[in-house]
Amino acid sequence: MAIETTFTKALTQKIHLLTVPQQKMATYVLENPFKVALYSIDEFAQAVQSSTASANRFAKALGYAGYAAFRQDLIKGFESVLESVHRLKEERKTVTSIQQVFSNVFNEVQNNLETTRHQLTNDSCEKAVQMILAASRIYILGFGSSGYLSGIMERRLFPYNDMAVSLSTHGGISEAARRLTFVKEGDLILAISFPRYLLDTIELAKKAKSRGAKILALTDKLTAPIVPIADCVLYGQSQTQYGQNSEASTLALIEGLLAAVDYASDRSVELATEMAETLAPWLVNPNN
Repeated sequence: MAIETTFTKALTQKIHLLTVPQQKMATYVLENPFKVALYSIDEFAQAVQSSTASANRFAKALGYAGYAAFRQDLIKGFESVLESVHRLKEERKTVTSIQQVFSNVFNEVQNNLETTRHQLTNDSCEKAVQMILAASRIYILGFGSSGYLSGIMERRLFPYNDMAVSLSTHGGISEAARRLTFVKEGDLILAISFPRYLLDTIELAKKAKSRGAKILALTDKLTAPIVPIADCVLYGQSQTQYGQNSEASTLALIEGLLAAVDYASDRSVELATEMAETLAPWLVNPNN
């Protein structure tokens, strides 16, 4: 699918002013904007089967001082999408062994967990737990990689609220939107929103809030787009050199929240006992 940005719109309007070889370069850019945004001038010249001098002339024909300025303008509009790719490319230049990758990831997780712990406040933790326990129904919004995390939350919250439902389903966004048409006052939307922030999560949360639902958000920073519409926010740092997000700290934040629900609920011991009795016949005793 072609990606349209301010840059690609402008390039489309200028393409008829270019020479035939430059038009071929422009067509390659329009068809592969993500790739070109990551290319050095040598990589771009090789991709379009031309020379670096021709690549520079192409950029200048478009009004730029050179290829570097052209590429910088191309990047605008999807910086956050490309950020993880840039980090990984740089990391591949410095890592000396596979073992070092393991070690780097563990260090990242440790740093993320420590930052997440310091970002928690007593007020936000208390409010988040009480919102969950007071909710008539709980709808968990998490798409992409957050869909797996929303499934974990559904599984853990179900004993407290049999209307705790993950909206990351086989029906996709349209099914989530359909279910949220029935949301009302007293319901809770638990939105998991980390970079890359998905517009669907934000828009569905806004729709639910307009119908009277409360919004509890799990996200990474104050400037995240879910924050202005949330009634309560829990922040977790998820930085990594090897992808868009590290799910480890987000999972730890979820585990902390669910453990706090267990602690605060008057029914937690009763529910744990019932669960143990129900599961006992199906468990393997390693001592037998």
